[in-house]
Amino acid sequence: MNSISHFPLRRALRRSSVALSFLLAGCIEPPLHLPMQEVLVDMPTVEVNLEVIWDVKTDWQTMWYYGWDEIDEEIFGPIAYPTPTNFEVRRYYLGDYPQGPHTPNRSDGFTIYGNSFRRTYMFGYYDMLFWSNIDSPTQTQVVIIDESSLDEVKATTTATRGIMRDADTQSVAGIYNHPEIFYSAYERDINISRNKEDYKYDEVNNVWVKEVKTELTPLVYIYLVQIILHNNLGRVTGVTGDAALSGLSNGTSVNTGHTNNRPSTIYFPTRYKPSIIADGEAVDIVGGKLTTFGLCDMDGWRADSRAEYSGSRTDIDNRLYFTLTFRNGESKTYNYLVTDQLRAQSHGGIITVHVNVDDIEIPNTGEGGNGDLFVPNINDYDNVDFDIEM
Repeated sequence: MNSISHFPLRRALRRSSVALSFLLAGCIEPPLHLPMQEVLVDMPTVEVNLEVIWDVKTDWQTMWYYGWDEIDEEIFGPIAYPTPTNFEVRRYYLGDYPQGPHTPNRSDGFTIYGNSFRRTYMFGYYDMLFWSNIDSPTQTQVVIIDESSLDEVKATTTATRGIMRDADTQSVAGIYNHPEIFYSAYERDINISRNKEDYKYDEVNNVWVKEVKTELTPLVYIYLVQIILHNNLGRVTGVTGDAALSGLSNGTSVNTGHTNNRPSTIYFPTRYKPSIIADGEAVDIVGGKLTTFGLCDMDGWRADSRAEYSGSRTDIDNRLYFTLTFRNGESKTYNYLVTDQLRAQSHGGIITVHVNVDDIEIPNTGEGGNGDLFVPNINDYDNVDFDIEM
């Protein structure tokens, strides 16, 4: 997967379209050519508004006390959905009838750079799948695309090099990397017909144009996470930078955006900021940006989506894990239940945890507390796949 550039927040979410243009020579309004005609496909430009996806009724920035400065942007990137610049395209020729299966001898795939491409098409029906590529200049991309099934392409994320020990539940879990943001569009039963009424004539370019409306939507969502420390009085001096959120899906369908049913704990980095004013109170805040496929068994986002979770896995809780460091040199990992917040904002939003430092157990010198969130693993990480028992 390749280059993605960042862009500022937009004021509106545009419904996108794909135009299929038959390149035909001849005089004004020439007849449609025979099969194997070359076709021009124009990909849409993607503009995604964060507030629209989050379905926030009020100004979310008034709820986000942590802020976002130059250091945050350098560490975590901007609070925005990036603009894709190139795509993977998969075409599935169905023949004379719609709703057909995808077969290897009638399927092809290729990468396009920019927003258009030309290919030869037969008359008949097609399914077409598009997904945007990810820029990973250091070759550290964590999203994995599985095309072993022609009828459903899947995306998952990789495991991190460590495990997490939860002293409260005595459990040990693998932790997965948070996926990069990318988009997809899937259109079925596109009829490349011989009927002139199905096309528009472009007199300028002397071609017939068939428009196919589609919508490129994100498959990964943004959560801003803030842990507000009240009454700290200098006892917490920072964080290890490691945090994780449990009960999230570890993959999604690229075709539909529907997440899988496999709960995982997803890692994300954090930063500590002292002396922040929140609602008139001086507090210290731990903050970070988490990207995720979403909750288990969850529909992908669409323009008419509701923010509330409507999937079947209401048996799964979501816990936020983070490790605080103290002025005595010790560290301890804590976890807080955030299930209700995630289910109310199933396609991303703001997760806030309030911690009264007077009420938490602070490790004594020499005891070591719970230790860090991550515990080194001696296995070959390239061949390790961690499962979480629910």
